[in-house]
Amino acid sequence: MWRSNAGGLLAIYVLLGLAALAAASVAHPALRCSPSAKCWVPYDDQPIWLPVLAILARRVSRGGRVARIGLIAWSAFGYTAVATTIARVWSLPALSLLAIYAIQTALLASPAVYQRTRRDDAELPSPAAPRVWPPLWLVTTGLLTGLVVTLLYLSNMDWAPIPGCGAPGAAFQQLPARCIGLAQGYPLRFLTAYQSTPVIDKVALVKDWAQWSLISFSAFYLLWLRRDPGPPAAEPTQTSAREQPIPQ
Repeated sequence: MWRSNAGGLLAIYVLLGLAALAAASVAHPALRCSPSAKCWVPYDDQPIWLPVLAILARRVSRGGRVARIGLIAWSAFGYTAVATTIARVWSLPALSLLAIYAIQTALLASPAVYQRTRRDDAELPSPAAPRVWPPLWLVTTGLLTGLVVTLLYLSNMDWAPIPGCGAPGAAFQQLPARCIGLAQGYPLRFLTAYQSTPVIDKVALVKDWAQWSLISFSAFYLLWLRRDPGPPAAEPTQTSAREQPIPQ
């Protein structure tokens, strides 16, 4: 199916769109884009765009190149939007939505769908399947880069309540001045100071690190997939004595 059944892969793409609708309805309150941020994310209007995606998928099944590019952009944008906000809500619906967008992008990049939109090259032999499983060094690089980005965001500061200080459940405006400190980190503030003593929220630190590691790994993985391995080396051939040319 991965190499020859484009129609089946596109049907799976549409079914995943339905699954994304269910996941977005649960994860949406935490992943929503606030009006003050002046941004937009695909899962805000998922029910409206789902019929459009189905129509574009049908167009791709008939060889539409522009429709395929549009669907790839949609899924990639959705993946980016979730990945850049997931630190605030590490939940199964949010992770499911992230996985759905990644799988949809992979389906559209499959050899079967690619060849369907390249009908002029349909009779050419398909290239060998590239290696898609990331090596260990790529995962390690993503984790280290995510840690570096997390530490760099210590320069992002804002006033925030100090954990464990003040009445439980009290609003920010009701806290005394001693319970408000300068917090550092992004998107979650994981470093605050209480009476000149640094206080680190380890859970928030891990969530920030996980988000930036995910984004870094995704970027490195795309670059790794687009690498040019170069032409394969020619295998040495052995010619038997009977096949040797007879000197004239």
